[in-house]
Amino acid sequence: MRGFLSAVFLFISDDVGKYNQEYRHQVPVRPLTPPFPDGLCGGRVVTIPPEETYAIDVNFNNVVLPPRAIDVWLPPEYDQEEFVDHNFPLLFCHDGQNAMEDASSWTGASWRMMGALTRLSERNLLRYPTPPIVVLLQSSQDDLLPGVVRRRHLEYSDTANRFAKAHVDFVAKTVLPYLHVNFRASQKASDTHVIGSSLGGQASFHMLLRYPELFGGAGCMSPAFQPPTLAMAATQLDKLRDKRIYMDIGGDIDQVKVSWFDVMDHLTGEHWWNPGYWWLDTQLAPSVDAMSWALKQGNVPHSYKKFAGGRHNERAWSLRIHQPLLYLLGK
Repeated sequence: MRGFLSAVFLFISDDVGKYNQEYRHQVPVRPLTPPFPDGLCGGRVVTIPPEETYAIDVNFNNVVLPPRAIDVWLPPEYDQEEFVDHNFPLLFCHDGQNAMEDASSWTGASWRMMGALTRLSERNLLRYPTPPIVVLLQSSQDDLLPGVVRRRHLEYSDTANRFAKAHVDFVAKTVLPYLHVNFRASQKASDTHVIGSSLGGQASFHMLLRYPELFGGAGCMSPAFQPPTLAMAATQLDKLRDKRIYMDIGGDIDQVKVSWFDVMDHLTGEHWWNPGYWWLDTQLAPSVDAMSWALKQGNVPHSYKKFAGGRHNERAWSLRIHQPLLYLLGK
């Protein structure tokens, strides 16, 4: 009797195994299209206290760069035994508080970057076996002059601005070496990228321009390029030809106009007032066109996408965040 039951059990187990194999191939892959999942998506965040970065850099003082924590997102694979000897690519992110979680974004909607990265990875669309380590650089929310001069506007300003230069120098000379020492991060420039939106897009391009030997590419969503940044790019064309450069813009394009109000911008759990700056992408488009033209004149490969009717806020960028990620990190 025991032998009969064992035979039946083996038959059933074998049949279930075959069913599971067939079923696994029938399970649809989660769609790549947005909206992507919110939050950590199986990863974890390590917070670097300011005393380990800002405080040890004697080149900068609290007036130029006020100290703040830096969050680092580690993908789920970082803690898996299979990848214990793996060096992970790095992705620096400006306005990092807006990149991952809706609840922490200043508009109540985030880019949902980690959701996009995990979807791209599970579809084997990245040229790496894992998503990157993401360094969430928080922009300063303080004023240098109360109600007049925003620190973020200074730190993410054009290449001629002392505050902006101090910011990119700090990331390149202090934060990047810290990550190489304390995390399993690749030290190759080709594995190190930076991304941002609006002024954060300009700051990302600035970082690539000033340190092409350290960074392999920049993703710039609705970038607020200013004349000194355009001028500096024109002098660096020969150093950009092996880089991955992504730019995009929304706004009024052809017959499609940006609506001055979008109710979806206000259906968030936080920060109900989120106008989307309906005019701003249209206003910024000429400078992005000019940057693309300059890159073309220098035979610098790049991607420039236009999203007709696209607004200037985190929800709009979350609907296309996979585009720069694919260009920077894709196969």
